Amino acid sequence: MMTVFYIVMGGNEAIRYYIEAYLSIRTFQKQLSPETGRICVITDHPSFFRKAGIEVVTITAEQKAEWMGPHKFFFRTKIKGMEYLHQLYPDDNLLYLDSDTFLYGDWAKLNERLDEGHGLMHLCEGKPTGISNTARRLYKKAVGHNYGGIIIGEQHQMWNAGVVGLPNTKINETVACALMLCDGMLNDGNNEFITEQYSYSIALSEHTTLMATSDLIGHYWGNAIEWKQKATDIFMRAYLNDSSLEEELEELDINDLCQTPVYVHRSHRGQQFQSLVSRLFPDNNKRLAKDCL
Repeated sequence: MMTVFYIVMGGNEAIRYYIEAYLSIRTFQKQLSPETGRICVITDHPSFFRKAGIEVVTITAEQKAEWMGPHKFFFRTKIKGMEYLHQLYPDDNLLYLDSDTFLYGDWAKLNERLDEGHGLMHLCEGKPTGISNTARRLYKKAVGHNYGGIIIGEQHQMWNAGVVGLPNTKINETVACALMLCDGMLNDGNNEFITEQYSYSIALSEHTTLMATSDLIGHYWGNAIEWKQKATDIFMRAYLNDSSLEEELEELDINDLCQTPVYVHRSHRGQQFQSLVSRLFPDNNKRLAKDCL
């Protein structure tokens, strides 16, 4: 049995992530049944998922604060969420997903890899020193540190944590390792937003044989603008048509989703130019409805 789960928080101020999660959930529901797997969301706004047709785990403000830890690091909740769901479903393989993902391949292959004892992440991004300035800063602070007997070095690749999957037999030790690494780096002042990602990458490489899932799951962090509109359009069509779950799943075209790029390189100079133009020629003369009376 596999439990697929999401962590979606923030309410009205983060409505985009709830809509993205709905789309991702629907892509899994096209293949999963209650007999083959469960889908679960951990959220602070359970009412937003009343029509999702999934299991909803409500997290309180106190739980959220505890999961974030003393450094108030939000992404630590991804590790604590895995720990929590293992307590609820100790016999299940667990597959965490960011909201900006979708299943386009055969879900059974995911469970096969987990049953074989593999750890899963979306894809290997390479050495931290060759990825981004953020990753280089993270690595520079962490390299050479000894966390629980693990010495951080070039042997540790960075994997994309939009997907994190663990077989039930390896969850306890791997999650404990990831949490130890994350807390150790945070305590050393290494609070980059990818600290949790690097911690998971190291922990899974230490305790499992890592496999990528990019051949089965799309992760569109690199084209969020276009996908935000696409997810909203799909969500609104279902709402306006008052579609049933069965009708939504029938309407959802995975092949069509696959035609939308998951990554688009946008020129940095172009973005700088657009920003400059916006500053030189700002929008003005804004009026509310009552101002036009």
